[in-house]
Amino acid sequence: MTARFRLAALAFVFCGVLLAAQTVHEAPANAPSAGRLAPAGEPGTPLHVSGVVVGPDGAPVPGASLYVYQTDREGYYGVKPASDSSNPRLKVFLRSDAKGAWSFDTVRPGSYPNSKAPAHIHFEVSARGYANRFVEIVFEGDPYVTQDMRKNSAFSVRPVGADGRVTDRIVLTKQ
Repeated sequence: MTARFRLAALAFVFCGVLLAAQTVHEAPANAPSAGRLAPAGEPGTPLHVSGVVVGPDGAPVPGASLYVYQTDREGYYGVKPASDSSNPRLKVFLRSDAKGAWSFDTVRPGSYPNSKAPAHIHFEVSARGYANRFVEIVFEGDPYVTQDMRKNSAFSVRPVGADGRVTDRIVLTKQ
């Protein structure tokens, strides 16, 4: 395993701690609520990911910023052999709509090469009056999803429907 992938795997394992210290990438104020994370024609199994951003009371959070990024189907963030999560090739900036909803089309990401990290999609979510939230969607049935991940709020273990649809509910806490 290369040093880069060891570091990525280490960051992944401890992401709840390491990511909390990061600053969130902010979506432009006029970002759409729906978009494409992977360009049309990107090799891989298509996914449609959607959800809502809500506050601790379950009320929608309109205008929340979402920065979403992932690896390609082979587990690389950049063009092989590069794999730098600080400059991913597959990414999208969104803002939740008036009902807190957001969605994007992509392909199923791959696990990091030569690792036991589950395939995942990164989310950085922020909204005025709420604490920043860093979360990763991992997929039900992935052999690398652990029981610890299922208990850790930094992960959201989600099923993928037969139609390639994944949904999630991102809950923000007040500052």
